[in-house]
Order: sequence, then C-alpha cells, then structure tokens
Amino acid sequence: MKYLALLLIPILYSCQSNSTGQQDADKADADSALYAPMVLPLTDSLSTFPNDADLHFRRALLLFNTDPALAQKDFEKAARLKPQVTDYWAGAGEAAILVEKYPQAVAYFEKALKTSPHYPYLEYRLATALIENKQYKKADSLASVLAVSKDTHDKAYYLKARIAEERKDTALAIKHLSTAIDAAGMQSDYDAVMELGDLLQERHLPAAIHYYELASRLDSSNADAQYAIGQYYEKDGKFAEAIAAYKKGVVIDPDDEDLYLAMGKIYYRQQQWPAAFSYFNMAAKASPADAEAYYYRARCHEKLGRKLAAIDDYSKALTFRKSYPEARAALDSLKNK
Repeated sequence: MKYLALLLIPILYSCQSNSTGQQDADKADADSALYAPMVLPLTDSLSTFPNDADLHFRRALLLFNTDPALAQKDFEKAARLKPQVTDYWAGAGEAAILVEKYPQAVAYFEKALKTSPHYPYLEYRLATALIENKQYKKADSLASVLAVSKDTHDKAYYLKARIAEERKDTALAIKHLSTAIDAAGMQSDYDAVMELGDLLQERHLPAAIHYYELASRLDSSNADAQYAIGQYYEKDGKFAEAIAAYKKGVVIDPDDEDLYLAMGKIYYRQQQWPAAFSYFNMAAKASPADAEAYYYRARCHEKLGRKLAAIDDYSKALTFRKSYPEARAALDSLKNK
C-alpha cells in the first residue's frame, strides 16, 4: 500500500523510543520521498503537528514535481482541514491532472472556484480538466465565458482548439489557435504556437514556418522550432534551407543529436559520404547511446571503405538497440564479405 506509511507517520513518531534501529525500520516502511533532504523537515514537523494544514500544503509543493501522487494526498489533507483556502483545492486539482485522475481534478477545481468565484485561472484549469475528462460541452461553455475577457481571450481559444482536436476537427483547431496566437503575439503560449505549427505542417501549409519562427523567438533556448522548420523544408525538397534551419538549431542546442542526424541523412541521400559521416559522428558524440547515430556512421564507414570501423559501429548500434534488423543485416553482410 503506497500511502499507508504516510497515514502512519504521526503514530510512528509519537512513540518515545530511543532505538535508532527502530527509527530506521519505521522510515523504511514509509514512502522514501517523504524523507528526501528537502522534505524531511516538514515530515518531522507533521509527526508532531499532523493537523497543520499549512505544513501539508508546503510539503505538497515540495513533492509536486517528483511525486505528484503523494503531493495530491497532502493537498487533499490541507483542503479538508481548511476547506475555505482556495490554493489547497487548486493544488489538489493540479496534482490530480498530473496523475491522470481527471474526475478528481474536475471536482477539486470546482471546489476551488466555490471559494474564489469567477477566478479566471481556476476557470481555465477547470476547463482543462473537463477536456481531459472528455466533458467537451461543459468545457466549451466555460471557454466561451473566458473568451469575453481580453485578459483570457487567448486561453479561451487554446481551450477551444483542444476541444476541436479531440473531436478530430483539425481545421477548426487551426482556426482557434490562429485567433488566439495572432491576438497574443509575443505573449502567446509556446506549446500552443508549436502545436499550431505542427497542425499546419501536417497539411504542408507555408504558414507553419511563420509560427515556428514565432515559437523560436518565444523560447530562444529551445531548438525544437528550428528542427521543425528544417523538417518542413525537407518535405518541400529545399535541402539548403533545411540545412540552414538545422544549423540554427545547433547554435541554440549543440547537444541535440536529432539536428545532426537530420543533416547527416540529407548528405547521405545525396551520397556525400564525408559530410554525412561528419554529422553522424557529431550525433554519436552528442548522444553516446544513440543506436541510430552509430548505424548511419557505420554506413558511411562502409561507403568510404573502412570495413573494421563499420563493423565496430554496427556492433555498437546493436548494443544500444537490441532489436535493430537493419544494423544486424548490415553487420552480417559485411562480415561475410
């Protein structure tokens, strides 16, 4: 029972025992996350003050990113102790979304809104939980309420786009996302902008490039948008433009092996073996456990007449990906030559 120890903590620590061995055994029975260095002081305090709502809330915040299920328990406990505090219910709702307990998330955000009626962020998160719980009609009604306000207009249309995607209406999703992003500009949500770019790319519409470039400006430390631009140009047969986009991505993130692989494959298809090898080599250095990088580097070794190096790289590819038929077939063929 994962949470049994959490419930037993006050009892275990109320025992006036001086046995270190017994204390260690007690800790072993409890969930180890509660005894992480950052969390332990709050766990100790809760053993003495088990009904302190603020202590439960503070521990929930510390647990949220590493163990949201445990965090949810603490948020719930805090909310039961002080049901008038909005943040406690909202925290329970956020944790429930993370652990995919969507009906609970809906219930908690509804309770949060009872303590803070018409609070836009809570309405937005409730609508998000409703979408995850497949209550699309109710979520759409809430999104329409949010659309009235200038401050929440963009979020309303993000929600409407999510609903359209869930209903497999890609055209409507694109329309809603475009409405939101064009209004918000540089205040747009990065993930929403990337999503719009991806939807447009699936239809191979040139507007995809515009939104990917916006995403790149929104998060200048993330190379995903440049990779996506490169993918778009590749599908269009514009390989020089694709390479240029990938190189911009490398400037942003020199450790992104996907960028090196993409460039290597372009040169490989063009039978430019030395250039292809160079990029596959960089991919392998960026990600030393990437089987694909070793496979393609081996292919280049083979094309360049370096049999032993090719055998070594095919073997490495199979080390990191046990089921890799192409690498196995290439290795067996090369050994038999």
